[in-house]
Amino acid sequence: MNVPFVLACLAIIALLGYLAYRRVQAINARIAELDEERARNPLDPFSALMELYRLQEERKRGKRE
Repeated sequence: MNVPFVLACLAIIALLGYLAYRRVQAINARIAELDEERARNPLDPFSALMELYRLQEERKRGKRE
C-alpha cells in the first residue's frame, strides 16, 4: 500500500470536509439573518418583486463586467 498517497488523500478529504462545514455554517447564518429581517418587515408582494428585479439586475451587471 502506498502510505504517502493514502495520507495525502485523507488530508484532502479532511480539508474538503472542513470547507463544507464552514460553508454550511455561513449559509445557516445568512438564513437566520434573512428570517430576522422578514420578522421585522412583513413581506409586501410588490416590494419583494422589485427587490428580486434589483438583485437580478445587479447579478447581470456583475457578469458583464
